[in-house]
Amino acid sequence: MVYMALLLGLVLATGLPAQSPRNFLQRAFGTSSPGEQPLLSPLAPGFSLTIASREFDVERTAQPNLVRVTVAGIPLRFELLYERQAGIDLYRLRPAPDSELRGEQVRFDWRFPAAYNESMTFDTGALQGQPLYLPNGKVPDNQFTNWGSLFYNREANLAVGAELDGAEPSRHARRGHSRFTNSSTLQLMTTTGHPKMEITLFAYRPQDQRFWWAEWYQLRSRSDPDIPANFFPILAPRDLSWQPGEQQVVTVIPGPADRGRKMELVLIDDLRPKILARLPFVYDLPVTNVPVQVGEWRSSLYRLIVVPAGEKVDPAVNDLNRKLANVIVRPRRARAPVLFVAPTDAWWAYSTNGSHDYHGWRTGYDGSVGYAPTVMSSRQRRLNNFFYSLYERYNDIHHLRYLDELSAQEGLEVDFATQHDIARGRVRLADYKLVLIGNHCEFTTEESYRRFSEYLGNGGGVLIHGGDSFAVRVEYLPSLEEPRYLWQTGHIWAHWSDQPSDFRGPQLLPPDAPPDAPILHPTPGDAIDYLNPFHTSVGYWIPGSKAVIANTVHPILRGLNLKLGDEVPGPWGGEVDFDYEPQAWDILIRSDRAAPEGREFGIDADDPTPLHRIGLAVHKNECLAMLCGENFPNILQGHQNTLFREVYRRTLHYLLDSAKALDSETELAAPRQRDATVLAWDRPVRIGALRYELPEFIDFKNPEWHRKPAPYAHYVIEGSADGERWIPLADRRHGPWRGVKTDVFSPVEVRYVRFAGTFSNHEPFRVRNVQAIGAK
Repeated sequence: MVYMALLLGLVLATGLPAQSPRNFLQRAFGTSSPGEQPLLSPLAPGFSLTIASREFDVERTAQPNLVRVTVAGIPLRFELLYERQAGIDLYRLRPAPDSELRGEQVRFDWRFPAAYNESMTFDTGALQGQPLYLPNGKVPDNQFTNWGSLFYNREANLAVGAELDGAEPSRHARRGHSRFTNSSTLQLMTTTGHPKMEITLFAYRPQDQRFWWAEWYQLRSRSDPDIPANFFPILAPRDLSWQPGEQQVVTVIPGPADRGRKMELVLIDDLRPKILARLPFVYDLPVTNVPVQVGEWRSSLYRLIVVPAGEKVDPAVNDLNRKLANVIVRPRRARAPVLFVAPTDAWWAYSTNGSHDYHGWRTGYDGSVGYAPTVMSSRQRRLNNFFYSLYERYNDIHHLRYLDELSAQEGLEVDFATQHDIARGRVRLADYKLVLIGNHCEFTTEESYRRFSEYLGNGGGVLIHGGDSFAVRVEYLPSLEEPRYLWQTGHIWAHWSDQPSDFRGPQLLPPDAPPDAPILHPTPGDAIDYLNPFHTSVGYWIPGSKAVIANTVHPILRGLNLKLGDEVPGPWGGEVDFDYEPQAWDILIRSDRAAPEGREFGIDADDPTPLHRIGLAVHKNECLAMLCGENFPNILQGHQNTLFREVYRRTLHYLLDSAKALDSETELAAPRQRDATVLAWDRPVRIGALRYELPEFIDFKNPEWHRKPAPYAHYVIEGSADGERWIPLADRRHGPWRGVKTDVFSPVEVRYVRFAGTFSNHEPFRVRNVQAIGAK
């Protein structure tokens, strides 16, 4: 009678018609409006709980928030208690004091409509957030939702979940998604028999939709020993790239006991360590949004930390046990010839899943999804940085400080931006002569890939660093503008680790070549149709191998009084890039010995062929160079490593000088000849470059474009003053050439220019929009 009176009162108060119970909670406590108890309302996802494959019988008590639960034919009795804490509805199922303790299978099933497509799982100190299904209808292959996972309906702003305490959960949870019903399912298992077993169903309306999971973990941290003391605060910039004049926001999620504490957000210039601003604020729950008015700060890297109000801060000391985050301040407009692009797709990628190396990306390279932001974000598994910052990968800060030092010494100004800025068009590559891509830029969106390919094709200069550059295509979900999830859609063809054992790698030298052997006849191996815009794939520096000079006549090394085989001292190591077609590169520094490359993990393929590694190489056709070995910042840091530091400086100037050749462009080709493979003039003209357009060949409309080879061109370009004697202007017989290309060469007087080449698909060779650029 009490229950019926309560239910009748609810119906009269809300004006809702009485609903037939859809789940055991509604059978126990009746139905409710979405604004009261969402799990008792039509907004609740489908769910059921059975013991030994049997439904519950509900016996109401005199207390409206407590019912007794039994299972027919089994001597098990439970109590189901409803309460609300911190705005969260909690429904706790636990054994009754008079219940027999016996083991029976417990099965809990979720059935989520399409609106529930966000999840969050706390796993060994980290938050792992993922959609329940991807745009292609598949379940992410690294989804580990289980007991304790949260699920979110963003449209209704409703978070739900089921927690298990005091009993062992099944290691495996059965997950699925139907593209026909557009719904997702999750099956969770455990057993009874534990006197302290408790299943808690919960639901709440998050106060902050970006951090919809905050209230639950704040509540759980009061009683869950698996949530460590340094889990909070969580520090999260709204954007990793700021611009002067913007109003930015840094979100801080405090622990539940910290409400009301006076704090300061400290902004530190990390390249010239000094405090830029101290912004006072007071902790509020569940999230505290600290506004930041971005001043006319120089383009650089900045560090954010949170300290108690008034605490002394030494900007030169970077305590990695303190929560921190990094942001880049990009310029209002290009003011420097050089742009450093921070590999923020990698920052996000390696912060996803708390950098769980044993799963996440490693479960499979196609279909893995990660959540950015997340709490635990260093490979050393420290509860430290909200986003993966450069401090946890070989001290990349030393690279940026070297650039800043060079800028001060030589006036070589450098602007800073993020990879995300490039993809969104907030910073234009074309405004710069040289672009430096930060260490280990493994991940790229299609937008970033295409912008860099276009920039290189138009003669822009690029220097890649470390290894594994642009190896994996990713997509931000739900959009590039709102990067909530990072979807790894697969390796870009032809990633070496995907290839079989008989897939030959590029060889610079015979395996037993001495350190002073010249590179005369390198071979490309089997990768000649690759899509990587930098013509590379990933490998590893040979442990203990020295780096030696491999070329003494290239302009970068000329005049340094070096001999082949001279050592380039420094702690070389980490991932490197392999040049797929070494004939197209000038190899300046290499390893002193060869060793087999174990591919990525040596699991699915093994090739015992010993190969040399590259330390520094410059492309012969593109204004492109690669500096390999992720540990290079530690070489730059050592002022005693004078040779390496000087070679790096010369490499920057060489690429800048190469790009300067196109500073003043004078178009000399007649419009009627622009789509011809032969150009002719009435009189000799002095040219220094050619720009033209090959077929793109890559079908970017196909979402799987990155997984397979595409046709390409091989060709040469020749010039002649009389139409009889021809001289080479460009040799592009090594490389899968597609799209717009620019060739820069020593100024020459010609009356004729001709293209001679082939397409791998055997179509007739053709070019479009040929531009002959006059030499200064």
